[in-house]
Amino acid sequence: MAQHATHDTVPTGEIPKPNTAWIWRTFWIISAITALEFVIAYLMPASTFRNSIFIILTIFKAFFIVAEFMHLKHETKGLIWSILIPMALLIWLLVALITEGSYIGEAVQNLIS
Repeated sequence: MAQHATHDTVPTGEIPKPNTAWIWRTFWIISAITALEFVIAYLMPASTFRNSIFIILTIFKAFFIVAEFMHLKHETKGLIWSILIPMALLIWLLVALITEGSYIGEAVQNLIS
């Protein structure tokens, strides 16, 4: 019969230390982005520029969470691009629809007035 070698990296009876440094790093980065959003919310007047900053920071946080907690950054480049390209096209579509929708709304208001 063949003997199977066991490769224990931790001596028997010892519990390995948890590797939580990356979780805390992610926590602090997301907290900093959220704090920046709060500062912008209280210091800038309501405008399209402020809303654009919020949208960009929120998308950045979402990509960071997906990369860290869903382990996307550890995948192959092909899988990463197959997720990011449709997402970018979806964002472009939303911007185009919002822009066209506001144009059509203004055109209808001018037609009625």
